[in-house]
Amino acid sequence: MITETLKATPRHHYKHILATTALLLAAALVFVSWYKVHYSMGPAKTFEVNAPTSEDKILIATQGSEFKDAVVQGVVSQMKNRGAYVKVIDVSDLPNIDEAGWSAIVLISSWEMRRPEPNVKTFVDKSHAGRKMIVMNTSGRGDFKMEGVDAISGASVMVDVPGRVATITNRIEAVLGKK
Repeated sequence: MITETLKATPRHHYKHILATTALLLAAALVFVSWYKVHYSMGPAKTFEVNAPTSEDKILIATQGSEFKDAVVQGVVSQMKNRGAYVKVIDVSDLPNIDEAGWSAIVLISSWEMRRPEPNVKTFVDKSHAGRKMIVMNTSGRGDFKMEGVDAISGASVMVDVPGRVATITNRIEAVLGKK
């Protein structure tokens, strides 16, 4: 009788560990899926404002979200009135960008899973445009930002849009004024 109990216990224990592991993996998969759906950014719409022959050329690389779209529209409106050429692209297009052709470069992206958006990180790491680059990072609590960059950071809170637009616009004006 004792021998039979000892033989049955390891098999039962193994099934319990297997079931627990499967449950934890399923929970992790559900969490990652929920996180991606809830916090992932969509693609940004590419568009241009004013003539590319303008003296001041501003590139805005962003991700699609209600907050980021509102910030971009506010910055574009301000720069349109200034007469600057503005091109808005999705951050996924950054590998195709030659930074030398731009007077100012604005990068607006989110941190996902405690990391900066990979295209933005690679662009910043390879860039020689430090003085003309304006970076805004958003994160859940608003406290993540890229190392070694004078970045604007904050949460994606709609009431903060006018302040973010003003901050980015002021930085663009400072960059354009340094010609």
